[in-house]
Amino acid sequence: MKGNVIITAGNAKAFERSLDMLDSSMKELQRVAQDMMPETLVRYGLDAAVKDLCSDITHSGVLRVNYQSIGLEDAEIEQIAAITIYRIIEELLNNIIKHADVKTALVQVSKTNKRISITVEDNGKGFNTAVIRGTKGIGWYNIESWVEFLKGKVDIQSGPGKGTSVLIEFKNP
Repeated sequence: MKGNVIITAGNAKAFERSLDMLDSSMKELQRVAQDMMPETLVRYGLDAAVKDLCSDITHSGVLRVNYQSIGLEDAEIEQIAAITIYRIIEELLNNIIKHADVKTALVQVSKTNKRISITVEDNGKGFNTAVIRGTKGIGWYNIESWVEFLKGKVDIQSGPGKGTSVLIEFKNP
């Protein structure tokens, strides 16, 4: 288009700026799309995506995340369920980073028959679980919404000074 349009010297600068803004917007859109749907999840599945997530967090130095998976290697999981499970794990790890005051965590995902279980644990400062029900932050609200969407159930075990363990189970996700 640039070569086929006659542009005055005064408009050339504005045209170049517009092209730069368009290019910048396209790059930002690609970044947002990548954040919404990790490429590893699309290409290699839930196991590889969660492994990468845990590895990325560990390499950031903020938290050392040990990841274990059982029965996920060749598991076929619907994409919407895989995305949702990935987001749940991501949010649980964000909560540990923000609130647990701890340096290590464990993520375990297992698939047996038609059931997927997620366990995310830390040995941090813990909290009174009654508090979470009364003052839900957006992160916990999202977790509960995603679990409900997949018709799962959540069990939280925690207490001040006792760390936190979250177990989430799904049937036929």
